[in-house]
Amino acid sequence: MRRIFLLSALAVAASSSSAVAQSATAAATLPPLASLRYSAADTIRAVQHLFTRRLKGAAGYVGGGSATLSKAAVGMALRNDSTSQGQRIDTNQDVLGGGLMLGYGLWRTQRFGPERYAQIVAAYQQGEPLPGYVRRRLKTKYFRYRAF
Repeated sequence: MRRIFLLSALAVAASSSSAVAQSATAAATLPPLASLRYSAADTIRAVQHLFTRRLKGAAGYVGGGSATLSKAAVGMALRNDSTSQGQRIDTNQDVLGGGLMLGYGLWRTQRFGPERYAQIVAAYQQGEPLPGYVRRRLKTKYFRYRAF
């Protein structure tokens, strides 16, 4: 039984080493990854994917900030003068936190919105480079993304 196991293990090892050698020769014939370039259509698709993801995130910030500000507004409306100081502090924190979230969400909406996307794509199609903040955020997975 041991001999059968040993022989089968040796056979598997021999076949895997030949497969590794074949894959090494196949990898040697491929061009280096750094020399691969993406077409303009791939780049536009990647920019579209980036803007879609960022805009969805911005919608979350706007919604969360609006909800927090609404909660603070209701808390202020229901608060009477006999309430404790702790409830006032909580309401103030809600106003501050909700305002920051809403402001950040609106800023992201402006930066990654449909109007900005149309401007960047039109400029790119005319031969201008992508803005730095877009180039820095583009990832390889955005180029591999297939929406269709």
